[in-house]
Amino acid sequence: MWRNAVQIHERTRPLDLAALEQKLSPLGTVRANGLALRFLHQQYELTFFPDGRAIIKGTTDPGIALSLYARFVGA
Repeated sequence: MWRNAVQIHERTRPLDLAALEQKLSPLGTVRANGLALRFLHQQYELTFFPDGRAIIKGTTDPGIALSLYARFVGA
């Protein structure tokens, strides 16, 4: 479905997108609309959803995607 992207399925941990937006704003470009939050960091585009899912564009390596998720959301 997505090219050069990995989807993370962390549905057991809902995300507070407003709090995540405040946390990520100093680190890169953030756009949010209540349904999703898009964060641009270096060559990656991370899209987070309230149910904990994320789509990490810019890699096809699940290890890199999980590392980015852990770095910006927490392990």
